[in-house]
Amino acid sequence: MNNEGTALFADVTRLLRRHLGDIRHTGIDRVSLEYGRWVHGRGGGLCIQRFKNLRVLSRGAWGRFLLGSDQPDHTRRDRKQRGQLLVRACIPRRPVTRGSTILVTTHSWLASDQAWKWLATRQSRAVVFVHDLIPIQFPEYSHPREKKLHIRRMRNTLLNARGIIVNSHCTEKALRDFSRDMQLACPPILVNPLGHDLPESAATQLPTNLRHPYFVLLGTIEPRKNHLLVLTLWREMVRRLGEKTPQLVVIGRRGWECEQVVDMLERCDLIHPHLIELNDAPDGLVAELIRGAQALLMPSFAEGFGMPVQEALAWGTPVLSTPLPAIREFAGDIPDYAEPHDGARWLELLLAYAQPYSPERAAQISRLSGFKETTWSNHFARTSDFLEELA
Repeated sequence: MNNEGTALFADVTRLLRRHLGDIRHTGIDRVSLEYGRWVHGRGGGLCIQRFKNLRVLSRGAWGRFLLGSDQPDHTRRDRKQRGQLLVRACIPRRPVTRGSTILVTTHSWLASDQAWKWLATRQSRAVVFVHDLIPIQFPEYSHPREKKLHIRRMRNTLLNARGIIVNSHCTEKALRDFSRDMQLACPPILVNPLGHDLPESAATQLPTNLRHPYFVLLGTIEPRKNHLLVLTLWREMVRRLGEKTPQLVVIGRRGWECEQVVDMLERCDLIHPHLIELNDAPDGLVAELIRGAQALLMPSFAEGFGMPVQEALAWGTPVLSTPLPAIREFAGDIPDYAEPHDGARWLELLLAYAQPYSPERAAQISRLSGFKETTWSNHFARTSDFLEELA
């Protein structure tokens, strides 16, 4: 139960699907996982959307479920077997309690009118975490049908949510602009930057072919992430530097509409000796790779927050990024920035940071001392206050 005496639930619909599909967590999944753990720690419950309503997961499954799927000491087969055990343990037993507050941290069912109507009949309230409006703002970087679907999600959220949490002022502005365009009122909004806590160090086996110096490019391979620019620049660096070319470690599963990127990854013989692609890396390995990198690369065209940038800066790793408003909110002038289409500037930065004693890199490391990270503890303190205000 929460402080107001009302049942509190975290919706983990997408997390369960990720477990059953044996899919590594993205940034959105990690936010959902943290919310599930927080609600669990307050004595609340977990629920999933099923048959157009929300049903409670078996309490016996919570411990295993909240561990997450990224356990480095398990093989893919082990994770699959654990997922099969999980789904049997997680069979939802009953609908969520009447009058509940549900924290919805993904967009899984927000487009479902029936699910919202069912919540209303139960006198329950949804507080929705909106990560971004990128499919509406930049439809060219999303699935063809995603814009219409996201409009429905956001419209339903504005019409029905008791409150909304967003990760940045950038996302808040996009949501308020959308509400104005739709001529709909906004529920109360909390701008609450994502948290970050340094993981405990653990023995992690790095790739055997990894060598220094190297750069890390982290994120699902999709048009918005701008992998093609970086791979093209790596080909140019090979032409200029030859065997002295730094390695590029590409971390993330292959997504949609990325044929040109896949062609570069698979068929560009020139960059292959300087390229490592990891599609299924556990969190511990990702953390170790970022910590040892010359820089994390974030050439994206759009982001709602930019969790990899936050983590890299917290771990003391320099960042080369596009100057996106959401990233500038928390990173300020610490990273070195380049526009996503400015290949000449990106190449200049990469060549500078690849040097053994790079003045540009040393300058950013000096600026890193001024980085102010947000912990999950801070994040949830604000979330708790917001829920009390809504009550």
